[in-house]
Amino acid sequence: MANGPSVPSTESVVRNLELMGHTHGIDTSLLPPVAEHFRRVGQAAGYLVDQVSEYDLFNVTHQVPGGMVGTLRAQLEQHEMSDRIEEVLAEAGNVRRELGWPIMATPLSQLVGTQAVMNVVTGERYSVISDELIAYAAGHYGKPPAPIEPDVLDRIMSAPRAASIAANPPEQPTLEELRKRYGTEDDDLLILKALIPEPAIEAMQAAGPVRRDFQLGSPEIEEVSALLASARTPYVRLATEAWEVELRRG
Repeated sequence: MANGPSVPSTESVVRNLELMGHTHGIDTSLLPPVAEHFRRVGQAAGYLVDQVSEYDLFNVTHQVPGGMVGTLRAQLEQHEMSDRIEEVLAEAGNVRRELGWPIMATPLSQLVGTQAVMNVVTGERYSVISDELIAYAAGHYGKPPAPIEPDVLDRIMSAPRAASIAANPPEQPTLEELRKRYGTEDDDLLILKALIPEPAIEAMQAAGPVRRDFQLGSPEIEEVSALLASARTPYVRLATEAWEVELRRG
């Protein structure tokens, strides 16, 4: 389920690292059975599998997540500029560098991508600056991996709302305060409640657990496996004119 609009496969990344002369601690012998399992799960669930994705250095340069490219296209369509998506992606790489190389994951990837769109649409870089970008420059999202370029930082913090936003950092409750607020000792549920609106959590819970009962083998094999699981015998052999199968417990 890697490649295509998703991230590169582990196998591909490891191979590229090896070809570039880098070392790693990954046991590659563990990868094939995992890949084969999820290939069969993906096929059974109707997902795209084994999608080809050509290596493109441009993707590594801007690092805009695949799912976010569609959002950028939609923003450009609102301005009748759909043909300028490549320009926006290139600008995203420039904005990311200027902002101190933030990791391209939510919400920082949205900050970078949205600013790139505004830079291209307006024709004047950083003439329009979002409140979220001001909050990032003010340190409300933590310390950037590298310093923000001084001239860009000056433009951001000169925005009309910069002083107000910088003076009102977001709430930073303690873990104990969050547990009391949301009334749960379950760490997983606590993270969900702190980050996701309650209706979305309720819809997720109403959907039930993730499906795990995909038929990964032939119906005959599945039936024999079920028979062996329910029986006490340690050995089952089934034969027809076309095939035969033996299963041993353990």
